[in-house]
Amino acid sequence: MPEGSGARGESKPPASHDHLESLGRDECIRRLEAHGVGRIGVQTHGRIAIFPVNYVVDGDSVIVRVRHHGGLDSSTHGTFVAIEIDHADSLSHEGWSVLVQGRCAHVSDPVEHQVLERLPLLPWDGPDRDLYLRIAMESVSGRHIHHRAV
Repeated sequence: MPEGSGARGESKPPASHDHLESLGRDECIRRLEAHGVGRIGVQTHGRIAIFPVNYVVDGDSVIVRVRHHGGLDSSTHGTFVAIEIDHADSLSHEGWSVLVQGRCAHVSDPVEHQVLERLPLLPWDGPDRDLYLRIAMESVSGRHIHHRAV
């Protein structure tokens, strides 16, 4: 009998998605705060580029520290970007991901810059990363895939 066909030719309902759980905004932010490494997706030179970054959550924003005149400098100011974090467990066939999308701004105010310097955000690639990016959490979504025995 072809897949999707019942005993009399009627189609079966689609498979259940009870193994896929949508995460609420608060849970997504909790997971963002508990981690600190992710990927930022930007459009640069007409293409999408994804960069690994470390970050910190500051209120309703994600803060990333980059190099002036580096790959993320010119492609981020005033643009819409995405930050994604995830975790996968290949043994249990489970995992989750969180996606933040929002407008990115370069922090140029000296007072705000001093405040951000006190955050626990150390650049991995040397001390010359002194440009702070503030990404507004305009859209926050996430999902958790649970293992489901067949």
